[in-house]
Amino acid sequence: MKLRKEKKTDPLDTPVMRQYLELKTKHADAILLFRMGDFYELFLEDAELAAPIMDVALTRRQQDIPMAGVPYHSAEIYISRLLGSGHKVAIAEQENDPENPKLMRRAVRRVISPGTVLEESLLAGAAHSYLMAVVPAGDFAGLALADISTGTFFCLEIGGRSDRVADFEGGESNEPVYAPELRDRLLHYAPREILGTLETLNLLRAIPGVSGTLMTPLEGWRASALEGARQIKRRYETNLRGLGFVDEESPCLGAASLILHYVDRNFPDTGLRLDPPVFREVRSQVMGLDEQTIRNLDLVGAPGQSDRARTLFAVLDECRTAPGKRYLREALLSPLLDHGEITRRQDSVEALVQAKPLRTELAAGLSGVHDLERMLARQSAGRGAPRDFVAVRETIRIAIELGPLLEGSAALRLPPLSGSLEELARTLHDAIVEEPPAVLGGGPLVREGQDEELDRARAASVQGSQWLADLERSERERTGITNLRIKYNRVAGYFIEVSKGQIDRVPEDYRRRQTLTGYERYSNPALDELRETIEAADQTITQIEERIFGELCGAVLAAREDIKALMAGLARLDFLLGMALVAGRHAWTRPELVADGALLEVRDGRHPVVERFLESAADFIPNDIILDRQERAFGIITGPNMAGKSTYIRQVALIQLLAQMGAWVPARSAKLGIVDRIFTRIGAQDNLTRGESTFFVEMLETARILNQVGPRSLVIMDEVGRGTSTYDGMSLAWAIVEHLSDEDGPLPLCLFATHYHELTALAQRDSVFNLTMDVQEIDGKVVFLHRVKEGAADRSYGIHVARLAGLPASVIERAEERLAELESEDERRRSAEGERSRGRRARRQQESAQEYLF
Repeated sequence: MKLRKEKKTDPLDTPVMRQYLELKTKHADAILLFRMGDFYELFLEDAELAAPIMDVALTRRQQDIPMAGVPYHSAEIYISRLLGSGHKVAIAEQENDPENPKLMRRAVRRVISPGTVLEESLLAGAAHSYLMAVVPAGDFAGLALADISTGTFFCLEIGGRSDRVADFEGGESNEPVYAPELRDRLLHYAPREILGTLETLNLLRAIPGVSGTLMTPLEGWRASALEGARQIKRRYETNLRGLGFVDEESPCLGAASLILHYVDRNFPDTGLRLDPPVFREVRSQVMGLDEQTIRNLDLVGAPGQSDRARTLFAVLDECRTAPGKRYLREALLSPLLDHGEITRRQDSVEALVQAKPLRTELAAGLSGVHDLERMLARQSAGRGAPRDFVAVRETIRIAIELGPLLEGSAALRLPPLSGSLEELARTLHDAIVEEPPAVLGGGPLVREGQDEELDRARAASVQGSQWLADLERSERERTGITNLRIKYNRVAGYFIEVSKGQIDRVPEDYRRRQTLTGYERYSNPALDELRETIEAADQTITQIEERIFGELCGAVLAAREDIKALMAGLARLDFLLGMALVAGRHAWTRPELVADGALLEVRDGRHPVVERFLESAADFIPNDIILDRQERAFGIITGPNMAGKSTYIRQVALIQLLAQMGAWVPARSAKLGIVDRIFTRIGAQDNLTRGESTFFVEMLETARILNQVGPRSLVIMDEVGRGTSTYDGMSLAWAIVEHLSDEDGPLPLCLFATHYHELTALAQRDSVFNLTMDVQEIDGKVVFLHRVKEGAADRSYGIHVARLAGLPASVIERAEERLAELESEDERRRSAEGERSRGRRARRQQESAQEYLF
């Protein structure tokens, strides 16, 4: 007898897996969360990719299929992790199949990408969550940025500047002209997602430092300026010039069209509305801060880094509101150039510094302000919630209460509150209960007395509950079943539940509805009649509350522009309050601003971040600096490592930046001109992903400074040339100092920290002077005083620093021996060179005397 060979089935050829594969094919660029009961399951490559990101176990289905799962009720936690890692997520929900009741169908109901998040729980704190579109146009590129969660939408152009640098072998760089500025904007705005045509994104991926952000190709869509202009005019019924667009052929209009197309595709039939896109001419209005300056000065945390990191943002962030935090970040990365605008901000901060009781009241009031910008976005996308109404009415109430407090200061007043907002607040107060449910249908929403029909339905529902209790009691008495219960769930509705041990007592008028392990569920004519009454009342309640909810959503959206204006005013006030709180707590002072950038004079300046994180602020040693274009434009700073050179030059740049934010500064006094750019060249590290060595990175950064610097720039440079041989490095540093201090050149204000003591000889140039870090030697021990003084260092104290770092004593001893030998050899060499030089002079003198005789 032949044994029949058992046929092995394909584990992918099952109804569930066929559904999964069908949906996955349609959403190949997303991680698919596939609803199965109370879990979202992930299979195959998605499971292998997502499991470690979500920090869940990777298992197998039928031994062959990689699988991972997360509970549906806590799915947002895991979705947030996937989005934070730069992935799209497609969510497939269960639904009944009318053609096959036994088979549960799934359909993708939402695709969430990092740039299209609306849910508060999925957003990365209060910061903007930007979606960026890029459209190249030769040496230029158009950018459009939209924060879906707040409605913010703006455009700008980059590129076209002569800041290209040669590659390492010489010749032209292979990257586009706009690439450096694109990297600057990526760090400034930290977009969560970048849109472009496939060709554009392939070009962007080839640009070093750009490829870390999720890139989404939009094929089949024309990213043309003409299309963008047409869409904007049609949607917003406005003139492009009124939005700041001078050139209707600007590539940033094409980028705007990509944003609008992507939003339409991801939010169909929702009415999600972005603000009209405005054109930002950033170069002429705010100080230029490039990628390396933002990083070197630790202005903001890197994307994904906590705001609690040791950054200037963390030091300044005393904001009580989410819009205030967004305002602060933008102000920090966009210092002002207009003297009048800076002065107005300073006046506002001073008014708050001098009014401590007002600061206290404002801080308490602003703490209750909600993020209505994000609320409006959710409402316009049809994802509003009942508690949004509480947020609106409470925020308007706070604004009304703050108004009289600010009447005495024109610099602090909020924009006039429109009567429509006050009316909206009253409407919401009268209509909505004090504590509405989190979701519609989760509990009472509308106050009693607002709708007669609703009140009657609620009374019937309450009475019905009493009728149910009465029916349960009478049925127990009639049947003798003491544990009989009348229960309810969303699937089965109302039913009578009897334990298996009591079913022999069930009367004939009971109709079986469901059998469970330990219970039977029934209905009877009395319950059927009562159920119809209660369900009719509940249905009426649901319908009326849904109608009123929709009407109130409409009222909120109708006040959109007034709400946006109110939030802009509150954000500005919150920012100013934060600046005043920082100034008051940390003994900062108001800087004096002069009209040009020819002066930088600071007395007892401190580093705002280093000082903040010391155990005691008194431990920080303050220092002075005077720079001016007449005699002291270029300071060469020498001194040992750990003496504070890098901290010193950074604090000078930070004080300048804070002053142009309109903030006060950590100093006893400061008198500053206005600079248009801050350049930094501080530290370096290998960038292996770009194929660049430490020295090459250093030279790239230096080249960018030399190509862009102007007479109104502030430049700080640290240890230029250290990444190569001593003579190469010193020669480069020497030439750079000469170039930047040339009176016929740009002659910016500059601080140049170096270990090349030979550079101090350049102080003979008219604009160059020497500074050094003060050091004391006491009983053979070196003490770093962290004070800056006029003059040049004569020693580096490198071995002392090595001893402090804990190098073995034998290594230190040998280093000291070798140093003595080298210094002795150097002395002998200089002595021999001196003898030879004196001999040559003597011979020349003798020859001259002989010529004279003849």
